[in-house]
Amino acid sequence: MEYKRNIYLFLIFDFLTNLSPLSFIYALFLKQQNISLTQIGFIISVYQISKLIFEIPSGVFSDKYGRKTCAFIGQFSLIVFLIFTLITRSYNSSLLISIIRGISFAFLSGTADCIFSESILKCCPDKMDYYMGIDKILFYCSIGLSSIIGGFLARYSYATVFYFDIVIQIICFIFIFIFKETRMFNNNQIKEHKECFRFFRGFDFLNYKVIYLILLPAILAICFLPYEDYYSVLLKSHNITENVIGFMFSWVMFSQSVFGICAQKINSKLGYDFSVRKLPFIIVTLFIIMSMIQGHILLSWLLYVCCASLMSINNISYNSCLQKSIEDTNRGTILSLRSLLIAITGMLISPLVGHFSDIYGFSTTFLCCGIICLSLLFITSILAKERQTH
Repeated sequence: MEYKRNIYLFLIFDFLTNLSPLSFIYALFLKQQNISLTQIGFIISVYQISKLIFEIPSGVFSDKYGRKTCAFIGQFSLIVFLIFTLITRSYNSSLLISIIRGISFAFLSGTADCIFSESILKCCPDKMDYYMGIDKILFYCSIGLSSIIGGFLARYSYATVFYFDIVIQIICFIFIFIFKETRMFNNNQIKEHKECFRFFRGFDFLNYKVIYLILLPAILAICFLPYEDYYSVLLKSHNITENVIGFMFSWVMFSQSVFGICAQKINSKLGYDFSVRKLPFIIVTLFIIMSMIQGHILLSWLLYVCCASLMSINNISYNSCLQKSIEDTNRGTILSLRSLLIAITGMLISPLVGHFSDIYGFSTTFLCCGIICLSLLFITSILAKERQTH
């Protein structure tokens, strides 16, 4: 019964913690400090490098010392990052503070998912798709609502947006105390120090299904990670106001939540092979078309809504497959590996996108990202077929 309560508590927690306008105004806030797109790219890259360094250790920490302890560290680091970002104004300071942001993400990313998925598996494993779908609906609704709130508050000042975010994250920090720990062990079960480095004991590296599920978010991140980071700047360059930007971005999120409801029905009719293996090709193809017509704001925005909606279906489907394919003993580490690969992608792609956008513009830069992403999907698909043949 306590684990069932964990599920509902997590859904509320996840909604609140994502009710954060940070991603919406972060690039605009830095640009307001006379920081160039290239420099913003390096700031984001430092954040990704920090994630890269702490992802696997945070997963091992979570598996060894418990999910709640790891969540406390991550949430506290996020609050510190928000406060220091608000009071500092220099490029060098922003670089250093990005390290704290990376620590926060690393300690929260896999941990929160572990609490949620392990609670489901302990009390109602047959409803994994159902609860994952609800979580994604609330996730996208929360981000969409945060964009509207952020756009409204940003019309007054960017500092007001940070005040709002800090209050929300403090509430979430308190909220962590309510969770029941899902990683259960006694002192005799804690691994020896050197065994902590045996990250994937019992994990089948020949299981191409799991490998593909771990790699897929990192491949798609080549397109969508930098696009999300720079989307507000892109719209602002067309003289669109913050509140309108917030409204446009919120519709992207709300659309994702609506399509998230359809994920389970689509999987029951077309199967996971469509939603996990074939749908990414459709998504990236639409992204390439969107990049080519970036000058037509309304049309490119509509295509972005389509891409994001299909991404929602893909995200719920692959996440459900992955959670069912790994064990509790190394769940935190495996999920951290997934985040680690996304961090590597962000570390490499974000500064390049910022630099080339300064030189060649957003349209050409994102078109190249789409072509690279599509190529990697083709290569991964070919390897999958060869592995199945053998």
